[in-house]
Amino acid sequence: MNNSQNCAGCKNSITNKDFLQCMQCKGKYDLDCANISPKNFRQMERKKEHWKCPECLSKLPKKGNSNTPVRGTTAILEGGTNLRTDSSTVSHVLKSGNPNVTVRSKVLNPPPLSETRNLVQGVENITINSYADILNDLKIYMKNLLHDEMDRVQKAIGSLTNTIKDQNSRIEQLEARVSILESKSETKPAQTHPIERIVMQLQADIAERDQTLLSNDLEIAGCPETPNENCTHIILTVAKKIGMELDDKDIVSAERVGPLRPAKQDSTTPRPRPIAVRHARRDTRNGLLQAARSRRNLNSDGLELPGSTKLLYLNERLTRFNRQLFQKARSLAREVQFKYVWVREGKIFVRKEQGKPRIRIRNEMDLSKVFNYNDS
Repeated sequence: MNNSQNCAGCKNSITNKDFLQCMQCKGKYDLDCANISPKNFRQMERKKEHWKCPECLSKLPKKGNSNTPVRGTTAILEGGTNLRTDSSTVSHVLKSGNPNVTVRSKVLNPPPLSETRNLVQGVENITINSYADILNDLKIYMKNLLHDEMDRVQKAIGSLTNTIKDQNSRIEQLEARVSILESKSETKPAQTHPIERIVMQLQADIAERDQTLLSNDLEIAGCPETPNENCTHIILTVAKKIGMELDDKDIVSAERVGPLRPAKQDSTTPRPRPIAVRHARRDTRNGLLQAARSRRNLNSDGLELPGSTKLLYLNERLTRFNRQLFQKARSLAREVQFKYVWVREGKIFVRKEQGKPRIRIRNEMDLSKVFNYNDS
């Protein structure tokens, strides 16, 4: 754009690039005649291409098909008469069937064309400024909202980070305490041995006390079991067979003990349960045991029991603890070739061979010492 161009409004030369060109009449206007501030001019951007000068805007058809740029206030009277107002107040008395009707209206002169142009351009400027202000306020609001949200998120992350650090610190402290306890247990393993010995000794004392309560009891194993049998009668018959005369008053109780046993693979009948007998006196029990030991291969022949002849075994009755201990002692004795394992007065003894001293077995620790046994 050169300096010889003139403004279509003030006819002055346009000396810079800040001007607007009407898209309809192609006339060029400086910012003063276009009533546009430099700030609004820079914000118009693509709206510059569609800008129209005030003169072209005044030629656009108005409502009511009137080409007048600015219409004054018009009073439409009865009969189709239009009354344009100017600056003075005029009273007209209309004779229209009602002679008492008086119409008062302000008569305004139409504003000049330059004022109309300025008014239209001012409205456009206000609209552009309003949009710009709204966009600017919206940007500021969104920026503040985003800033507040980011602050809250950062605070939440900071709080969570501190919590995680605290938990990690507690876990590290617990791990350190566990390591200390593990090192102490490794450096002082012998401290648990006295406790184990005390527990075993207490178990042995309890087992010995329980065994004392069975001092008058014995068991008969191998005797065939039948429904509705009389165990007392069986005991009296067995005693008579081994040469002892007993009376009913010598027997306190006699019954089968333990769960039912399944039959062996080569038999269809279940294995008989042992008969537990409690005598009124210990001497009576010991006499039966002594008589049974002197008679080897004691069997059920002549006892009037069903089935084939079975071997009978009379033994002292043991507590569950001593019974399990006795079974382990017999098994270990076979492995290490100990010849003798027996029970006397509820006490378990072993002997490696004839002429060697007998050794009493009270608990698992004794098994470990005698047979080098480890149950771990």
